[in-house]
Formats: sequence, C-alpha cells, structure tokens
Amino acid sequence: MNNTFKVITFDVEHGSSHVIITPNNQVVMIDAGSRADFSPAHHLRYVWGHTQLRWLTVTHHDSDHLTDINNIAEHFLPLTLEQPTIDPLQLALLYPAGFSTPLEVFLEFRKNYTLPVPPMSDPIYPWGGVQFATFKNEYHELASPNMNDMSVVTFASFQGWTFIFPGDLEKQGWLKLLENEDFRDMVQRTSVFVASHHGRESGFCQEVFQYCTPNLVIISDKSMTDTSCTDEYRQNVLLPGLQVKNKLGQFETRRVLTTRNDGAIFAEIDAEGRGFFTIE
Repeated sequence: MNNTFKVITFDVEHGSSHVIITPNNQVVMIDAGSRADFSPAHHLRYVWGHTQLRWLTVTHHDSDHLTDINNIAEHFLPLTLEQPTIDPLQLALLYPAGFSTPLEVFLEFRKNYTLPVPPMSDPIYPWGGVQFATFKNEYHELASPNMNDMSVVTFASFQGWTFIFPGDLEKQGWLKLLENEDFRDMVQRTSVFVASHHGRESGFCQEVFQYCTPNLVIISDKSMTDTSCTDEYRQNVLLPGLQVKNKLGQFETRRVLTTRNDGAIFAEIDAEGRGFFTIE
C-alpha cells in the first residue's frame, strides 16, 4: 500500500484518457482515448507494470474516447465496465450517420459485461480510502437527447481533495444534473475540475461555478480553437491557483493546465492531504 492517490491525465490530443491509482494500487481508467503513437493501456502494462484494470468507465460513445479499446482488450480485461445507459435503438438515433470503427469495436468488447454490479460508490469495493460517486443523465430525461449529455460523470475524493471527470457533458446535461441535490453537493466539494468536452465552449456551463470554485482546471485537448474556453475556466478558479512543477523541475503557480501545452498531467495526494502536481 503506497498511501498516495494518483491521477494521470494522458496527452491523447483531441481525446480523453485519465487513470486513477488508489492507495491500495487499484487501477481505474476513465475513457479510452489514445494517440497514433501512444497507447495509455500499453503504457500502463509495459512501462508501469500494472497487470489488472479494476474499473473502466467509458463516459460516452464518441470515437475520441474509445480509440484505445483494442489495446485495453489486448493488455487487460477490466473487471468492471461502466458506461451510459442506452439501448441499441437510442444509440442508432444518436449516430444517424453510422457507428465509428472504435465504437463498433467497443460494442463487441462490452459483450463481455452482462451482469449488473453495485455502483462505484458501494462500500464493497476496496478503494483504499478513495470515495467515488457517479452520475449520469438518461435518454428519456433530456429534452433534446444527445450522446454528450449522457456522459457518465465521476467524482473521486481523497483526503479533502475531489476531482471531477465529466466526459463531454454540455450545458443541457449540466443543468439537468444540477437538479440533483447529491450532484450539487459533490460539485461543491470539487477542487480539481477536468473541463468538459475538451474545454470547448459547448461544454462550459457558468451555472456550475455557482456551486464550486476549484483550485485547478485540467483541459485535455489537441490545439487552441476559437471555441476554447480556457480564459472562462481560469476566471472561475480560486486564486492564486496551485503550485505545479514544470518540465524543468521548477515550480510555477497555475490555474489551468492543458495537455496541448503541458503534455501529460500528474497529480498525487499523500496520506496527509498534501497535493503535488507535475507536468511532463
């Protein structure tokens, strides 16, 4: 037991791949994005030496969150899979142009998971002191259903720190979830905010920041565009931000970190609740 809680946001360009390693060495992966020259699953197995993936959450079914599924299937068989609640007809309606190749692969992969399991928050799971909570909108709950707004939202808390991973949630989805008191309570605790929809304007919801003022925002994306909301996120971070060790080993105060400029982002919370953030 290493007594630390680790969160890694891999640089998968316009995609999403986050890994949580609990103090008792349970590995949780949120989303399965990759780059043409980099597989997070391969890195976990052959560079870091992990042989088991305890939990895989696929926040939703867009291809940029699924491109590493082949490698996950080859190097791991996750014990538990979490995904949006959606039936085949609804899925077809949300992708009228047809399914992407990564989605086709995922639909085959998920056939391995047929039994219902308790939610991630259930105390039966040995998370080494980490507390998880998950929320998601269902198709029938949305006035205008779309895949992004059905994203599984995961909160991970340890020693006074709470991270949120909202997938590609857009404003409609945020506002619907904010109707839930338990969701609002978790948002209020959030200290590290992973920006929804790669930091794009469509994923930004100012109403969320009526409930929380995070210490840091993390954006996973490839390049700056006219629809990026980096400045809007920065304005909602608690001043002065956090001390982050940069690629030269120097510390700088940051409010927003992005994979497009900073590369992979590492967070580590120790048993005393001290946070250490590094970019590589």
